[in-house]
Amino acid sequence: MTASTLLINLPLADVSTTPFFVMPPGLLSLAAYLREKGEAVDCVDLNVFHKTRDPGEAAEALEDLLQDLRPTLAGVSVMAAGQFPRARRICQQIRRALPEALTVVGGAHVSQFPREILENCPEIDFVVLGEGEEQAYACAQYARTRTRPPAWPDGLAYRGRDGAITVLPKTRYLADMDRLPWPAYDLVNFDNYRHDTRTWHNPFRADLSLRVPIITSRGCPNLCNFCSVAKCMGQGYRPMSAGRVVDLMQKLYEERGVRYFAVFDANFAQDVNRVLAICHELARRHLDILLDLPTGLPINATAPAMIDALAQAGLIRTCISAETGDDFIRNDVMYKDVDYDEIFRVVAAIRRYPQIFLLTDFVMGMPEDTVESLEASCRLIEDLDTDDITLSLATPYPGTKLFEQCRRDKLFLPDIDCDHLHEADWYSHVNLNRFCIRPYNVDLDTLSEYRARILALRQVKMAAYTQRMKTHFGVAPESMREDYGAAVPSQTRVDHGRGISQSAGAIGSRPDTEVA
Repeated sequence: MTASTLLINLPLADVSTTPFFVMPPGLLSLAAYLREKGEAVDCVDLNVFHKTRDPGEAAEALEDLLQDLRPTLAGVSVMAAGQFPRARRICQQIRRALPEALTVVGGAHVSQFPREILENCPEIDFVVLGEGEEQAYACAQYARTRTRPPAWPDGLAYRGRDGAITVLPKTRYLADMDRLPWPAYDLVNFDNYRHDTRTWHNPFRADLSLRVPIITSRGCPNLCNFCSVAKCMGQGYRPMSAGRVVDLMQKLYEERGVRYFAVFDANFAQDVNRVLAICHELARRHLDILLDLPTGLPINATAPAMIDALAQAGLIRTCISAETGDDFIRNDVMYKDVDYDEIFRVVAAIRRYPQIFLLTDFVMGMPEDTVESLEASCRLIEDLDTDDITLSLATPYPGTKLFEQCRRDKLFLPDIDCDHLHEADWYSHVNLNRFCIRPYNVDLDTLSEYRARILALRQVKMAAYTQRMKTHFGVAPESMREDYGAAVPSQTRVDHGRGISQSAGAIGSRPDTEVA
């Protein structure tokens, strides 16, 4: 049993607000690309290891797997702050078990700190920046042959023979998403990703136990000041064609019995015509599915016709990002380009379909926040007919305009060490109670008071939601509630297996987006 490359997906439970996890679509896509190039690849998801084993047993199981496969290259995906210390320990374990093997880390988090990681972590040989197919292939070839390529691809950081570190910025991205092979779903056992979903939003009492993520586009054309997606995956929008998207869904529908799809794109609905075409194809092929859009719909590009089509295609859950009740902060600071009235128009269009659960994202603690802007957010939350909200704390990610602003104006709190962010967890999603920056005109006590007030409003939304579900679908509210978790004591929510992302400007229970 051998594999020249082993791809490792890290567990999320320690750095997320939800115990639920899904198969890693990015790593499976990467595996498929490497196999197409002739590399022998295997994939291990440590979420599955930890589902059935305690930490000690999981470490032993990984050790046994390393000895069985004896890869020449081991790649670890590090998507979230808080995961890196575990990734480093795994790379150290690999170095001890297989001294000749090389290690590479990639993902949204490490893409921001390639030099810092290579300077401080001798057990890591390569860092992939952003989209990683070509870089991973170059690393796999080198690990197997020990022959350096004439030129390393861009988007890669490495340590030279003399110890000097080279960082090649990411400048090129794969343009034609339709040419990529299907993700290597054969490398995972689908039954390992079934969950007890009795607490999930389920208006039709369907079998939601297997929720399969797909990624149908990459990149982001938007300019939000807090967002790191464009830096990681490119400023342009690179979608898979509508027919190709439905081909993938039909393949999983017929071969794997998948009926519940979660679209993890950062910008699935960026192109309205593409969404309409996908919905038309789903209807034409008579695919009886349910859809979850955890990254949501763009308020300024969502037409009622698109919502109609998505509802008919099986949409049961989505979100929108209002972010704040203050127009100046939303548009002049965040660059969201979303008018106040547009928010209500989109909500009203979604509300025509009682089966669709609507989550609305809000951010508080931006540098420009004031008591007046926080009051505006409270009023907007009160007035919006939404089922739940995600309240996030403004969090500057390196490489964003927000980060540059906070560092320039010394807005970081004293305990935030900006020189060691690669190993820090202060913007991990488990730190829901922690502010990391101080706004210009609001003290932290006032922020804490508004945070408590908004979370109380959240309970009002949830009560209305449970009553609506009982009225329209006869679902008992108690069957769809669970503890929010230790991070936010005494709060409850409907869980949807949401993941995590650094595309958001704040911490919260937002989903993974692009993980190639």
